[in-house]
Amino acid sequence: MIRPLFLGLDLGTTAVKGVLTEADGSVWARAVIERGPRYPRPGWVEMDAERDWWRPAAAVLRELCAQAGERRGDILCVGVCGLVPCLCLLDGSGQPLRPAILYSDNRALEEMAWANRAAGLQLTAEALTPKLLWVRRHEPQLFARARQVVSAHHFVVQRLTGRVCIDYDTASILGGIFKAGPKLYDRAVLDALGLPAELWPDLLPATAAAGGVTGAAARETGLPEGVLVLAGSGDTFPSIIGCGAVCPGDAMITLGTSSLMTLTLRPLLESVMGPHFDDGSGRASVRWAGNVLTAGQLAGWWSAESGTASLEELESLAAGLPPGAQGLTALPHWLGRRTPQPDADLRGALIGLTPSHTKHHIYRALLEAVAYNLRQGFEDIRHEVGRVVATGGGALSPLWRQILADVLESPIEYYPQASGALGMAFLAAWASGAVHEFETVRESWLSGGQVTQPNPAAFQAYAAAYRRYQTFDRAIADAQHSLLPEFD
Repeated sequence: MIRPLFLGLDLGTTAVKGVLTEADGSVWARAVIERGPRYPRPGWVEMDAERDWWRPAAAVLRELCAQAGERRGDILCVGVCGLVPCLCLLDGSGQPLRPAILYSDNRALEEMAWANRAAGLQLTAEALTPKLLWVRRHEPQLFARARQVVSAHHFVVQRLTGRVCIDYDTASILGGIFKAGPKLYDRAVLDALGLPAELWPDLLPATAAAGGVTGAAARETGLPEGVLVLAGSGDTFPSIIGCGAVCPGDAMITLGTSSLMTLTLRPLLESVMGPHFDDGSGRASVRWAGNVLTAGQLAGWWSAESGTASLEELESLAAGLPPGAQGLTALPHWLGRRTPQPDADLRGALIGLTPSHTKHHIYRALLEAVAYNLRQGFEDIRHEVGRVVATGGGALSPLWRQILADVLESPIEYYPQASGALGMAFLAAWASGAVHEFETVRESWLSGGQVTQPNPAAFQAYAAAYRRYQTFDRAIADAQHSLLPEFD
């Protein structure tokens, strides 16, 4: 009897990950390729769609198919998710016109302010439409050649199937141009911004089939020709599923390149077709509660810049320091602040340095800063939270999980096999009819969970450190804004 396999692919900011599973969650293969964005100017963040998205995705797919061996022919469905929203402009032949501009890029703040005035919007810096307006203003000849706008996973789906499409969930965060209720583009907003309606791809549910793997894609990836590929979604919803935060009251904290905190409000099955975060009914399935643009990126940055032999060494010695890093406070706004009050002009800071502080104090202070930023949003949802699950590469750190538990005064669950790729494989299985209930993820797809309990004494120490963080976070804004010309 053939047991079908389901493939999940996750295009992250610093890595492309893939997993191949059966319908019961048994993992047959895993693969990962690390790469990252470029920062051509302060506040700018870019990736090359061909080099950073398609080529590593194809390589991961080849590796998964190689590991599957004779079972490669059992692959029934492929799901792709990725970092969103990203501005990738395609020409008439489907080729990228310029490096993609990422969600964390802050170059289009003037265009954002103009769009908010012109169309009555309330966009913040991650929105894609202001970045498109920036291209129109600064690269008009390139803008004139653009025929489609896609994000990372759409680009890979296009390379796999030949079809350009966009899922409802991603469309809902492009920047004010999508009506969640009727699931249509808002022509009035597009007209107010002067953006052609023809630029925007066909709309599909996240779990709808975009098409089958083409012969050319099959030769490049090893996938069997004709295998169904879903339209896919941004990486947040699959990450929620992949770590098992699927029931009302489940909160997720991702510790990837950036950090997100979400709260599941109602059964995810009710919004599986998308949009997942706002379906236009006023009854969202998931609430955004926190967003730190630089989280794991801070840990990786300091590990490299400090000259430490290994991240494990930093972890070990930082774990021996007291909560609050002996008075050292960091602000994690290396690429601006998204929550609780958006301010794209803020930058990171280390406050309270003394000769007695070491690189291990700085490392601990950076981890604590992310936890403090998340606590600012956690206070608003605490009364609704039943459990908190941490996921992402940073969640591998027992120290970071302990800091989160102590700062939030909440147990933190962690499942080593959890990932956005696993969540996308589950969605592929669901779309194929092989699984039916989202609770199946918690019941059989995840195992070996670890729970980090808060330390009451540490929480008391962090209460004072958190107040200090809030004071600095409020006070430093004006001084940092005066530094902006230095960053140009």
